[in-house]
Amino acid sequence: MKVCIITTVHQPFDTRVFHKEAKSLAKVHEVVLVAPDEERADKEVDGIRIITVKKPESKLLHPVTMWRVFKAGFKQDCDVYHCHEPDSLMIGVLLKSLKGKRIIYDIHEHWPSEIAYGWLKVKNKISDRVVQLIALKIELFFSKFADCLIAVSDSVAERFKKRTKSLYIIPNVPLTTIFKFDEVKKDSEIVQMGGGLQSFHGVNESIHAIAKIKNKYPDIKFKIIGNILVDINSTIKKHSLENNIIFTGYLPYKDMYKEISGGKIGLLILKSYFYNSYIGLPNKLFDYMLCGLPVVASNFPEIRKVVKEADCGILVDPTDVDEIVDAILYLLEHPEEAKRMGENGRRAVEEKYNWERMEEKLLELYGRLK
Repeated sequence: MKVCIITTVHQPFDTRVFHKEAKSLAKVHEVVLVAPDEERADKEVDGIRIITVKKPESKLLHPVTMWRVFKAGFKQDCDVYHCHEPDSLMIGVLLKSLKGKRIIYDIHEHWPSEIAYGWLKVKNKISDRVVQLIALKIELFFSKFADCLIAVSDSVAERFKKRTKSLYIIPNVPLTTIFKFDEVKKDSEIVQMGGGLQSFHGVNESIHAIAKIKNKYPDIKFKIIGNILVDINSTIKKHSLENNIIFTGYLPYKDMYKEISGGKIGLLILKSYFYNSYIGLPNKLFDYMLCGLPVVASNFPEIRKVVKEADCGILVDPTDVDEIVDAILYLLEHPEEAKRMGENGRRAVEEKYNWERMEEKLLELYGRLK
């Protein structure tokens, strides 16, 4: 079977799209991946053909990206189109009608709220509801043409459960073989990570918490892994934290895990600015767990379910800095308990929350499409 993975938003080497799903599918099927990038390219990487279309600089020209992805996808003589967001789903439905192929819709987010808040930056409550309702109706309509749906969590899948029986839950969990974790020496760093940390990731609350902890532990280190999309310099200067905070910027996959593994505590301080952040099950939670870090995480439904089941950390109100401080101090001052939670998290990933298990489910559902 030949599979064409299409995305209009994700980068060609996105962790889930390329490193997990494309590589897993390539073990059994012929795979081509069409994605936007800074430049056009057509090359083979790890047995996967990567076709990139040039992405315009302005977000207002996103329809141009959609058109270019459609054209590249149309040229592929494939059996299945695997789509990763609502607009690539629309492209997939059009390709299905023109070429008679099957399509899979892979749902990473609660797209109605993500589109309203993350893409369109809607602030007015009435406008937000209108945009979400329109986006939901469009997404549900086009999803009816998909042969199979994949969702990253039960909460993300909820809006589709009454509309299809071909719905699989495949969480965005890590590969356990990507890095030799036991070779990394632990230090005293608190770790926070993200592909692009914004206000709703609680980075300012985390910094305020570190400022309070510094009163007791002057040499405390806080490592931020990834790019930061919100101004935190004024907060850092206000609390004289220049020597306490370490920035790594964006890191390749293996380097990222090395930095995480060197820490002592992982912070996942998501705020419920919009529904998608509230019901989210971030892959960084599983990354912390895989690296053996106890977590201090937002007390939200999907996160709570995993943390409580694995007994791998402390849940907090992400808007309460003092609660975040208390959780961090508890783990710093109870190293044996922190170690136990970290080991619990690592064990949970090795036994349940790992991509090797999800790969079996992915290949199984593809087998049913034959």
